[in-house]
Amino acid sequence: MKRPLALLALSLLAGSALWTGARAETAGRRDFTLVPSGPVETVFDWSRDACAKSHVPDASARAFRDADGEVRVIASHNDNRAFVGPDLDAVRPRCDVVYQGSRSARLADFDDLSWIGAVYTRDGRTVYALAHTELRGERTPGQCPAGRYSACLLNTVTGLVSHDGGRRFEKATATPPVVATLPYAYPTDRKARVGYANPSNIIERDGWYYAFIFADGYRDQRRGNCLIRTKTLDDPGSWRAWDGKGFTVTFTDPFRAPESDVASHVCQPVAPNVIGRMIGSISKVRGTDAVVAVFGDKRRTADGRTIEGFYASTSGDLLTWTPPTLVMEAQLLWDKDCGRPDAYFYPSLLDPQAQTRSFEDVGSKGYLYLTRYQLTGCKVTWDRDLVRVPVEVRTAP
Repeated sequence: MKRPLALLALSLLAGSALWTGARAETAGRRDFTLVPSGPVETVFDWSRDACAKSHVPDASARAFRDADGEVRVIASHNDNRAFVGPDLDAVRPRCDVVYQGSRSARLADFDDLSWIGAVYTRDGRTVYALAHTELRGERTPGQCPAGRYSACLLNTVTGLVSHDGGRRFEKATATPPVVATLPYAYPTDRKARVGYANPSNIIERDGWYYAFIFADGYRDQRRGNCLIRTKTLDDPGSWRAWDGKGFTVTFTDPFRAPESDVASHVCQPVAPNVIGRMIGSISKVRGTDAVVAVFGDKRRTADGRTIEGFYASTSGDLLTWTPPTLVMEAQLLWDKDCGRPDAYFYPSLLDPQAQTRSFEDVGSKGYLYLTRYQLTGCKVTWDRDLVRVPVEVRTAP
């Protein structure tokens, strides 16, 4: 099934840069345009394809090719399932659950509800993952006086691993596999969620592995996209975050080792005045040093109009980003208009012809993958589809 959606494209800048502290080298920067080239295509129709009511795309789509040559895509709820096929264009939903948290009410286990948010493999057999792991304090007696989901939610990022090509994932370590969590004891002095959430995909650059995670503003932690990196994917505790000058920030587990110097264990968001919303994915543009990020936003144009939809920004060093350019207009999940039948969220950019096993790169063509929410009475229901929009990446004249 295909149906039209308002598609707009503006020019997109990409740069060639070196790591030079917080500044990007802009000499030799090349320009690109990201151009939607067709209508929305439905990859997964919940009303037709779901294996269970909760079988919905509830995170950005991630892809990798396993050791047997099959492509596996994960874009799932906390009962994580995969789409599998011979290539990205032919994946189909599988009903078996590849990972599900234990719903532990003991928050120190970091094992409540988890959404696989990033995957990376070098050989197609051992697959590393970053999971968005929610700790639901309202379910633990005496833990959260507010007693409500949002006011009691602590978001964290944890590490998972699969040793069979992504058919089953497990916690990466016997101890809680903490990648990122706030350095404070469980916070009750807030009215909404806090913590680190929604990891992007992982890309490799010069022997380092990079990803973004999104931080809500709380005490010493500023709101925005935190850049993290590691050289050892099998060690969740090895990830370090950008502090504004270097990758020195370690994330500590306050349930086990309370810190007095908590301010040194929070990240410095990257380009918060340029990209203020959660980054859905980052992709290396083949043949250049440029990286393209896609995300949902509502932004004001030079003529005073406000346009809501999906935007892109590029960088040569992952620190300095170009002003966002509109890829396509769409109603976003957090700003529902009751006069419209659907809303969109969780973008990611994937190229069926990617030359990396973990689909890190994009060439002249690709797809913008999205979750489409079918609204009922202006409310979100389980009816959510995985869709994609074909796009072209062109060198600007």
